Amino acid sequence: MKNVLIVVDTSQSSLWLAYYAMGLTRRIAARVSILLVIDPDYGDETGDADEWIGSPEKRLESILAEDHSGGRRVEFFVARGRMEEEIPKFISENDISKLFIGSPQSKRAEVYVRLMRTIDAVNTTTGCDVEVVQKVSAQK
Repeated sequence: MKNVLIVVDTSQSSLWLAYYAMGLTRRIAARVSILLVIDPDYGDETGDADEWIGSPEKRLESILAEDHSGGRRVEFFVARGRMEEEIPKFISENDISKLFIGSPQSKRAEVYVRLMRTIDAVNTTTGCDVEVVQKVSAQK
């Protein structure tokens, strides 16, 4: 695994993926990138009631600037458009070998349908491995 992509959307709940990316740079020898996809179809459909403090781009830049992972940095990119188009395009253009995408926090069926549509688009247009990751809380 040499080029890893972690996808983040504009929901507050996907913010934890930035921390996941930073941890990944400590564990594996790979180029790790975060792609923030601003997809109007995803919007607040994730079930988040919280608002971002500032723009999602600035918040993620701030988190990544705080990282001290021994000189290895997480690259950060922004794409505007449909998830199922922008993610495969980025994967192809950047020779990504592994994609990590967050499992939706929402229990709504349409959110999972969108995730499956995106994964299907990646599987049918690229040779990239896909792993869906879920936020785990240490609190009971």
